[in-house]
Amino acid sequence: MKKVFVLAVILAFIGSAYAQEEDSKHRNSDEFKTIFGGKTIGGYGGIGVGYTLIEDRPGVSFDARGGVILGHSFALGIGGAGFVNSSEYVLADNADVSLAGGYGGIFGEFILFPKSQVHVSFPVLAGIGAIAATSMIENASNYEYQSSVEQTSVFMIVEPAIELEFNFTRFFRMAGYFSYRFTTDVEMDDIYASPDALINYSVGVRVKFGKF
Repeated sequence: MKKVFVLAVILAFIGSAYAQEEDSKHRNSDEFKTIFGGKTIGGYGGIGVGYTLIEDRPGVSFDARGGVILGHSFALGIGGAGFVNSSEYVLADNADVSLAGGYGGIFGEFILFPKSQVHVSFPVLAGIGAIAATSMIENASNYEYQSSVEQTSVFMIVEPAIELEFNFTRFFRMAGYFSYRFTTDVEMDDIYASPDALINYSVGVRVKFGKF
């Protein structure tokens, strides 16, 4: 009786191992194969907030992006960001003027050692954006502020970055990032913005949700 029981346990173990192997083969056969050599396609969406300099004045930026991940190591998608800096008094307008705007485009991202708990990635975004100089004037009669757009400009942008990513779960990552904006000239009067007003860095944090 004992031999029969031992034999049954062995057969059950072998059957379980075989079933797991077949299940693994089935899952692998269903995986997408990509031109980048990986066997899976995933994707993620993310939002971020950062500190930046615009016209050498402190500002804040907000961004969002989403895309597909090919073979765990390369992401491709679309993204965008908005920004605003601190105001500065402009004598010609007798008003405080701040710069605000946004940009968007496509991005590619190379992810180094994506399965490690801590790793780095190198995203690059390229696109188009717009910036506006907005004045704030206090109304003496009711002490309320009135805003008006003084000038606007369109620009092209390329923004490479480096991110230090942390894998908290299989579906959630958090990253600290450093990026640098390269743009075409901002075409405004010098009292509002210089041509290279947007060429500067950003630092911040970003959270990502998806299948990595």
